[in-house]
Amino acid sequence: MLNLTNLDESTITVYRARVGHPTATAAQISALLGIGPAELAEADRALASLRLLRPAPNEGWVAVSPETASDLLLAEAEQALLEQRAAVAEARANLTALTCEYLDARSLRPSSGGVETVEGEQAVRAALDELSRSCRSTVDAMVPVGGRSDRALLPDIPLGLALLERGVTIRTLFQRSGSGHQATASYARAISTAGAQVKSLTLLPACLLVYDGTTAVLPLEPGPAGAGAVVIRDPAVLQVLMRLFEQHWEQAGDFGVTEQEPAAGPTDLERAVLRLMAAGKKDEVIARQLGISARSISRIVATLMERLQAASRFQAGVRAAALGWLV
Repeated sequence: MLNLTNLDESTITVYRARVGHPTATAAQISALLGIGPAELAEADRALASLRLLRPAPNEGWVAVSPETASDLLLAEAEQALLEQRAAVAEARANLTALTCEYLDARSLRPSSGGVETVEGEQAVRAALDELSRSCRSTVDAMVPVGGRSDRALLPDIPLGLALLERGVTIRTLFQRSGSGHQATASYARAISTAGAQVKSLTLLPACLLVYDGTTAVLPLEPGPAGAGAVVIRDPAVLQVLMRLFEQHWEQAGDFGVTEQEPAAGPTDLERAVLRLMAAGKKDEVIARQLGISARSISRIVATLMERLQAASRFQAGVRAAALGWLV
């Protein structure tokens, strides 16, 4: 755009001489400043490009004030900026005018008791984006970050930060295994630093997002179109989901804090593994349901069998039940 680097010390010195000696010739200016004709010509060209000099009738130069030069030089740029702003305002008005059409068309979507199914990861992201932008007071999130469907509902950092800037209260509850998930840990650090409340719990029952207490989003298992979700606006269902969230929020601790193993009996995570073992679930299935790796599950199972002195998974289940570990 404007090359203001042309205004070095020597160029400014020539400008001062042109202002102080308006009738002087080029030879006189050169002699006054002790510079050569080539250096003077270069400085004159730089000043002329910034409209600080304009041609004189005697083939010389006339110095003009910086204010006049500014008017001449910036008028075109300011006009272009005004035209661009007008175009942006017009585009915004045209898009806003479509709001009524959008809401009218949205009302035609098939619904079942305030429940709407969204199919495909891009459609899910679009729905979350829309809910985030229209959110006014609260966002409550419960994200185990287990399977692909859970990760699809992990909010974007920019959206979370934008919500916080608008004064929206964010409470996010992660499963403790999520502290080892890079995207989850990054999100937790970013929004907690910005003012969100972040907690974690050993085991979460489901992935859940609730906006303003009026709209909930639950993930669906990936189908032919990819990840999907259910958007719920039914007040009765929302009441149950909010109660579920509040119960787990009260039990949760700070995100990333490792739960200490009690001197006797299993931890909550071990108890969950034992229950699934007793139900005949394989390590891969247990890992998927609890949102941690199959290798971690294998280590937990091996440790439990050693503590229970069991030779088989069945025997471990029997001994755990006898000890009351499955209650």
